[in-house]
Amino acid sequence: MPAPLPLKALPGFQQDIDALPDQQTKKMALDMLVLVRAGKIKGVKLDSHVDTGDLGDCYKLYFDPDGSGKPRYRLVYRYTPIEISAVALEAVAVGRRDGLDAYTRAIANLGR
Repeated sequence: MPAPLPLKALPGFQQDIDALPDQQTKKMALDMLVLVRAGKIKGVKLDSHVDTGDLGDCYKLYFDPDGSGKPRYRLVYRYTPIEISAVALEAVAVGRRDGLDAYTRAIANLGR
């Protein structure tokens, strides 16, 4: 079994976590990141969108601690090179689905 990827977070990611509504949602977001880091799950590749900008180097995961209906939250992450043949998992943003919140946070955190 391969070793978990090194994990980094963009500076705005902690503020995104802090903005989530409760401890259960915060924990679930971080648990999802751990699963990605371990290679147990992989999100959906994003692309460039007129409403959000270019997130083509990022992936998204849907989650919701409520578990009923459409997931209300998104986790955005990407893989970044750290050496010639190695990559790290980088937490980019997390936020609500409504109003493209997670994606606008991702663009801001990436400085794009």
